[in-house]
Amino acid sequence: MANTPTSTTGGDSARLVRTPFIWTLYLVLGLFSFMLSMIGPMVPYLQDEFRMDYTLAGLHQSAFALGMVTMGFAGSSIIKRFGIVKSLWGGLLDMLAGLLLMVLAKGPAMTLGGVFVMSLGGLIVLATVQTALASNPAAHRGKLIMEANVMASVMTMLVPLVLLAGTRSVLGWRIVFPAMLVSVIAVASFGLPATRKHQNTRDEKADAGGGRLGAAYWRMWLVVFFGVSVEWAISFWCMTYLLGLPGNSRELAAAGTVLLGVSAVAGRFFSSRVSHRVPEDRLMLIMMAIVLVGFPLYWLRTSVPLAFLGLALCGFGSANFYPLGLSIALGHAPGNAAKASSLAPVASGSAIGLAPLLLGRLADATDMRLALWYIPIGVVIIFAITVIDKAMHGKKA
Repeated sequence: MANTPTSTTGGDSARLVRTPFIWTLYLVLGLFSFMLSMIGPMVPYLQDEFRMDYTLAGLHQSAFALGMVTMGFAGSSIIKRFGIVKSLWGGLLDMLAGLLLMVLAKGPAMTLGGVFVMSLGGLIVLATVQTALASNPAAHRGKLIMEANVMASVMTMLVPLVLLAGTRSVLGWRIVFPAMLVSVIAVASFGLPATRKHQNTRDEKADAGGGRLGAAYWRMWLVVFFGVSVEWAISFWCMTYLLGLPGNSRELAAAGTVLLGVSAVAGRFFSSRVSHRVPEDRLMLIMMAIVLVGFPLYWLRTSVPLAFLGLALCGFGSANFYPLGLSIALGHAPGNAAKASSLAPVASGSAIGLAPLLLGRLADATDMRLALWYIPIGVVIIFAITVIDKAMHGKKA
């Protein structure tokens, strides 16, 4: 019997068992998320050391997004050629190489180059994890993806703690490299045997699949794009917007960003607990409603408690847009996991690269309060696509 995360009873209704291979996938996705999320908090350190302006500093996030989009079109071919195991660990090593280039940098050109190299390996890691999770029974796919993203959210919350430790040592922001190196070695110590065992019990090329992606997949690809754009519209400008609260307290604004991270973890954890009982499209609608309820409280900024409550609701709901959209998209691409998993990050990478930049431009032309109206508009767009997908899918069924 293959080393899948189900019991030996087989079939989609088999009990979910999280094997060492599954835990390895969770942790590797967490490492990817840590590296993606560290770029924003590192910007002030880069500005101080290399005298960067805001535009040049912001290009680091765009460089990561550009690498994800670029590699997204080749990711499925790489996974099919080298298999799950080599792609997973090869991608992680490439991320470490890019991070090393970044911490050895003497100027912005090398830091940007390091981020770009990191993103190329990061896309392979992300697509490989998603491909491996998609090869599991449909009844468990959504839960596995959601749990993996809970791990990603938890690892994201560690970024400010690691950077704080660096400021209290001689390493400074460059502490991220030894922290990641130790983490990768720790995960590999049990993850390599687990992935080798998986390789011996699976046909990895069959798991990768092949063929053409249909219109249903591309509808959900758009949901992923708009969902991630809404999530980043909330998170990227969160601290800046919270500085407009009564008192203009930087400490309160920082506390709000921590609250947003906690609410994202809570939202994904909640969905992972109920996803096997509530259909994914219905759960997506619930999360949209939560964001729409929270947005006015956050946007009005009438008081700190109400603004924080609204922000928490926005974080709770929007954190689920990507994993739910991805799971539904993979469900629309049976037998083509590698291609579907590689192209989904093209949507998320494009959103990460465009949303903060375009909202910033709009805020410069008007103000941030008006720019943030993209959040409910984006949710309405996601709602419309989801309803259309449900209607089209129902007709085919």
